[in-house]
Amino acid sequence: MNKNKDIAERGKFKNKIHNALYHSDEIKEVLLGDVSGMTSSEVRKEFKKHVMSHLFVDEVIKETQSYIFYDVALNYMRENIKSCTVMMYVVCHRDILDNYEKEGYYGNRMDILSQMIEDCLINDEKVARDFGIGDLKLDSVDPFNGRYLYGCVMTFIVPNFR
Repeated sequence: MNKNKDIAERGKFKNKIHNALYHSDEIKEVLLGDVSGMTSSEVRKEFKKHVMSHLFVDEVIKETQSYIFYDVALNYMRENIKSCTVMMYVVCHRDILDNYEKEGYYGNRMDILSQMIEDCLINDEKVARDFGIGDLKLDSVDPFNGRYLYGCVMTFIVPNFR
């Protein structure tokens, strides 16, 4: 008896996203600041406080920090081929939005962080190939505005993956 594990693909995909973001030193710098005095265990623990695989935003944020929230939707599911959409909320507390700069990046803290995410997930060929048969593509970037937060909603599509 062959058991389907289609829903498991969603969790596996989330793990791939989290691992790709975690391996970006630039993203860790924006989210955590200087981590040179921290152990790898401490860095991983703090990173998990800033990068979460759900879209609960306002209820979770209690500090003046930057965050990445994401979730995966399986839009098309057949036996061997699936397509999915990744929605990613990149948000910063309004009090720290304009106090970060990095050479080669433009805009405010949230703009810079979203550019780093794009570099990490799309422009790094090794990471991009890990997501599926078809390339991971950035489909849209829309503004996000909350009471204390500002950011964007990045929507990625993966046309085919197994």
